[in-house]
Amino acid sequence: MKRLIAILAFLLVLPAARLHAQEPKKRLTPELIAREGALISPGISNLRWRPGSEQLSYTRREGSGKDAVTGLWLYDIAEKNARLLMDSTGENRKLNLGSYRWSPQGNALLLEGDNDLWLFDLSSGQKRRLTDDGAEKEYPTFSPGGGRVAFVKQKDIYLLELDTGKLQKLTLADNENVLNGKLDWVYEEELAFRAAAGAFEWSPDGKEIAYLRLDDSPVPQYPLTNYLQVHPLLTWERFPQPGDPNPLPSIHVVIIGGPDRMVWSLAVKSPEVEYVGPTFSWTPDSSALTYLTLNRAQNELQVRLWEPATGGDRQLLAEKDPYWINSLVPTRYLDSGQRFLWLSERDGWLHLYLYNQRGELIKQLTHGDWQIDLPSFGEVPNIAVDEKGDWAYFEANEKDPRERHLYRVRLEGGEFERLSKEPGTHVMSLSPSGAYISESFSSFAALPQTRLLRADGSLLTVLDQPKNHLAEYQLAQTEFPEVKARDGARLYARLVKPADFDPKKRYPVIVYVYGGPHAQVVTNRWGVTSPLDHLFAQEGFLVWSLDNRGSSGRGHAWESTVFENLGRRELEDQLDGVGYLKSLPYVDGDRLGIWGWSYGGYMTLYALTHAPEVFKCGAAGGPVTDWKFYDSIYTERYMRTPQENAQGYKTSSPLEAADKLQARLLLIHGTDDDNVHMQNTMNFVEGLVHAGRPFELYLQPGQKHGFAGPVIRSYLNERLLSFFKENLKP
Repeated sequence: MKRLIAILAFLLVLPAARLHAQEPKKRLTPELIAREGALISPGISNLRWRPGSEQLSYTRREGSGKDAVTGLWLYDIAEKNARLLMDSTGENRKLNLGSYRWSPQGNALLLEGDNDLWLFDLSSGQKRRLTDDGAEKEYPTFSPGGGRVAFVKQKDIYLLELDTGKLQKLTLADNENVLNGKLDWVYEEELAFRAAAGAFEWSPDGKEIAYLRLDDSPVPQYPLTNYLQVHPLLTWERFPQPGDPNPLPSIHVVIIGGPDRMVWSLAVKSPEVEYVGPTFSWTPDSSALTYLTLNRAQNELQVRLWEPATGGDRQLLAEKDPYWINSLVPTRYLDSGQRFLWLSERDGWLHLYLYNQRGELIKQLTHGDWQIDLPSFGEVPNIAVDEKGDWAYFEANEKDPRERHLYRVRLEGGEFERLSKEPGTHVMSLSPSGAYISESFSSFAALPQTRLLRADGSLLTVLDQPKNHLAEYQLAQTEFPEVKARDGARLYARLVKPADFDPKKRYPVIVYVYGGPHAQVVTNRWGVTSPLDHLFAQEGFLVWSLDNRGSSGRGHAWESTVFENLGRRELEDQLDGVGYLKSLPYVDGDRLGIWGWSYGGYMTLYALTHAPEVFKCGAAGGPVTDWKFYDSIYTERYMRTPQENAQGYKTSSPLEAADKLQARLLLIHGTDDDNVHMQNTMNFVEGLVHAGRPFELYLQPGQKHGFAGPVIRSYLNERLLSFFKENLKP
């Protein structure tokens, strides 16, 4: 009888189970993919090792919207658990917990909030407000001894004594165009590797602060208008365009505790020097600091050693390149200043070199047709050192140009070791003792994980893997084809297909392009297939991307082929990718669209005006339309000045070829864009009107170069989807 009841119960449950298994997957929407955390919960972030310990701090965000709570946690490796230090409830709501910085002794945290600075004492669990004037404080940094904090306020460096609360102004900006310890727009955008730390550096003994002074007086101004108020607000931005005067740099050292504003100064502007690297390296004994200089063409770099007390200033080493120099990473001193590490592309690939204190090469530590990772957009190249263990740790693409792995090499030389095993992208942070590594890992098929590793790369524990709702949706398939270019070179690509892909059908294709230097679109990491790609695929499109010549990860020769004629070589490779697409039986070669943002917006317009018969439509977001409109440092690195390369500027310009446009076009720009100014789009509109070419224009008030906020992003997604449906669907 019991068996019969069990069978009957099973039969009753079975239809429900079958029904549940056959429930249709949910559909993505433009609004859904614009909401942060809608598909994947935020993982832990802001990971930092506590000084002098084997403890790792991080923030974790729970909930969404107004109900979201951020917690600051501390994980102890020995105890194998984490404890909450504080969260963003109650009085802490005013604090930005992600801004925390450890004191050098690891006994306190410096936090920002309400435009002021706060100190959290770990032993007492108490916090106190350090400043209370409501003026913005930037780049707050502990002194090496931990008893002082330096920060920038209103273009000057200030010093705060933590015990007494005494505040001292260390520098004096003698006019509104001078910045002390703070970068202007073009330096921060194009030369800074760690802009979050400002342009100043404590000496190891805590007795001096070296800082960069920029005088923007010669730099032309650019107007930015805020239209979202009754009386529009006009602000001015110092923005040098190609050939314009640049900021005037100088280096200074202010003495702490000496006479008021006692400063040593070094004027570095000369015919051979146009730019100064914004980061410095003090020698361990605090007697001197190294700094970097570049000429205007950015193909000659010097590493110089300055002794402020004596005035001695000499060259340690120099780099020259026929095209341009990519790395401005400062020297890393070892052995109490007896040796230092240096990154160079002199053999065509970015590798690690070891020098003695006199600037004499000891040895090249890494070799091969692969490169140490030089992240894009201002991030710090990840080089960590364990001097006791005689190791240098780094991230590189030796295994595959589309991946990033963890490696180490002996400081005394020898073969490197690859520490990471799984295909994908690995990012590391070495513990203070060198015994452990915190690692962020993902691949195109594996959700991001935060893990703790031993120094040899073996897994200790998984700290975090975000929750997700992906199984509820019918997501796209991603493939990674390789395409042979017309000259035989291998091009890496990515093809996104609908979940219900039918090889007997013929599909329209949306080509997503970036194409510019210092970036890759085709990488093995989570998110390489974006939520928007999944949305396009759900609506019946294939999505294609290809990394052309000029993109990063393939060595300096691969990148520098675009020199003095941006667009031409990139488009050749993109068209070879289109040729491959058209060879596929399920691709409708008459229904091709293209879109991109920033350099990708430029490439979209360049393709539509220089290969007008290929694409049926295109959408260009925040595009450069003529390189004479962009900033001096970026543009001249690849194009030189308009006076030196007038023909190159003309042939690389979509604006000059606006009358060649045949495809349907959607132009998109933020009216407050302080990077690629709206001037670019306005001039292209003027060119199209005079050429009698139709177009659509979407201007977003109040938005800068990257559109932000769920409402704005949702509208942008909807606009792009509607545009491609209208122009590519049968």
